[in-house]
Amino acid sequence: MSRARIATLAVVVAALVLAAPALACTRGYSYAGLYASSPAFGIAASLSMLEPPTVAGGHVAAWVGVGGPGLGPGGTDEWLQVGLASFAGSPQAQLYYELALPGQRPRYVELASGVRPGRVVRVGLLELPFSPGTWLVVSPAGLAGPFYLPRSHAAWAPVATAESWTPEGSLCNGYAYRFGGVQLSSADSRWRRLRQARTLQDPGAFVRRTSRATFTARAA
Repeated sequence: MSRARIATLAVVVAALVLAAPALACTRGYSYAGLYASSPAFGIAASLSMLEPPTVAGGHVAAWVGVGGPGLGPGGTDEWLQVGLASFAGSPQAQLYYELALPGQRPRYVELASGVRPGRVVRVGLLELPFSPGTWLVVSPAGLAGPFYLPRSHAAWAPVATAESWTPEGSLCNGYAYRFGGVQLSSADSRWRRLRQARTLQDPGAFVRRTSRATFTARAA
């Protein structure tokens, strides 16, 4: 093989290696977490960033929530979530909740800012036992709500997950979150540690369950 062909081959190989991380990233949403195997009446977890996130575009987040796209009445979008979110250019996070009601655009509400890696934040959602379908957000910022989510009573399996959203496929976001003491609320308003759950793990994201109620979620 001539030196010219060797040089050309080296350039091609280098280009493929450098392009590999970009090819591994997909545009839109990706997730890394757990979702309960059956409906529950609340979910809580202690969230923390293990290291500063790297947000090339869009956002990353760690949250607990109920509902989702197409899970509302007539296939509408309906959900409620609370957690930490970071955006491009910031190594810190915001404490937030997001509410999506049928036929309405999702509403993002910032509760606090400047959450640094290592800080542990306990958050949760709770369906009011005396008002089926009515939910509260619980966080260090206090209570938010109540919010009525039609047809949510005994219908949704709660989720605890990390999330990344990018507007372009060539952008890759990185995060490392810890979810500790994940608990679910039962119909008798008792909180129990998460036991049986299914894993959400999109390409490029990794979930490591260190106990039944604790796991880490990472993406590089």
